[in-house]
Amino acid sequence: MKASYLGAMGYSRRDTFPTTWPIPPAYHDPETSVRSYQEGIEECEFAEEMGFDWVSFSEHHYSGRIATGTPAVMAAAVAERCKRVKIAMLGQLLPLNNPVRCAEELGLLDNLTNGRLIIGFLRGTPNEDQTYSVNPSEGRERLFERMDLILKALTEPQPFSWEGRYHQFRTVAVWPQPVQQPLPPVIVATRSDDTVRYAAENRLGLGVSFVPPDQMAAVTARYFQWCDEAGWEPQPDQVVYRGSIYLAETDKAAEEWLVRRTGSGPVPGGIAMRPLVTQAISAARAGEEFDLRNVLAGSPQGDVVGVARSLNFIGGPDTVVEQIKEFRDKCGAGVVDLFFQQPGIEHQEVMREIDLFGREVLPRLREL
Repeated sequence: MKASYLGAMGYSRRDTFPTTWPIPPAYHDPETSVRSYQEGIEECEFAEEMGFDWVSFSEHHYSGRIATGTPAVMAAAVAERCKRVKIAMLGQLLPLNNPVRCAEELGLLDNLTNGRLIIGFLRGTPNEDQTYSVNPSEGRERLFERMDLILKALTEPQPFSWEGRYHQFRTVAVWPQPVQQPLPPVIVATRSDDTVRYAAENRLGLGVSFVPPDQMAAVTARYFQWCDEAGWEPQPDQVVYRGSIYLAETDKAAEEWLVRRTGSGPVPGGIAMRPLVTQAISAARAGEEFDLRNVLAGSPQGDVVGVARSLNFIGGPDTVVEQIKEFRDKCGAGVVDLFFQQPGIEHQEVMREIDLFGREVLPRLREL
């Protein structure tokens, strides 16, 4: 298996944030922000030094926890400091962005990295639709049209026109074209059947995030079936799992940290909205009617939702290896993309975890 480090570039004082999204700009201190990005880049460099195969970037808005609203800018900066790892754009939020601009950024990044780019397509979480006022009910159709357009823009050798539902371009002629021909590896991050089938039928990889192995296994089972029907077999690198991790020297040390974290209250600096808004947008995205009665009868967790408090991987090296191995065995995952910047964790602690992972976990993953 391979390991990827998620370059979240989190604001170092994110423990001072409110739990709701968006984070008010009043919480931003320029000196702290500059230092946070430099520390984030140092973490990416150290991950490469310790043997990580990829460094990944994701588009998120109005949140200091994953502070990469323009991931292509961050990826370019890190690519100049990291010379060996793959640069994984996992990824741009396609319903929010001009697809020709996305294709241009991807082509440029593949040239800047001399063919080290990995592309990720995804729709994003419900709150992201609000950033640029995208109609949630149109998001899925926009996603499919933009995936089609980007794939054509990165592979078509001649200028072409495009007449779609959401985009009309008289001339598309993306320059530069990718170094990797005919196309860099592409991962579609999704759990929805129609998008999973799209990935399978177009011979693209699959990414699944932040769910237990049994849930991911149900998704990958359908994916592998549809790949077989399309006449091809995915390679291990084409099945990616993204999860949160806290790695300690021992299971006991990890449990003690978790008890302290749980006792400190709601997780600050999240990327989630209030449940009422989230459920309304989710219903619109799915083309369903929104029934307020379902919300009023909702969960007892209260009206404020932070980021997920459960960790996908937690423990000492032996335990974490077994936890990752379960995703390999049950789901066919060949790459784990890991989010280390947990709430309350300072830069030096992240560096310690990267060091421990590189020494005690990664060599054993190589053997799986």
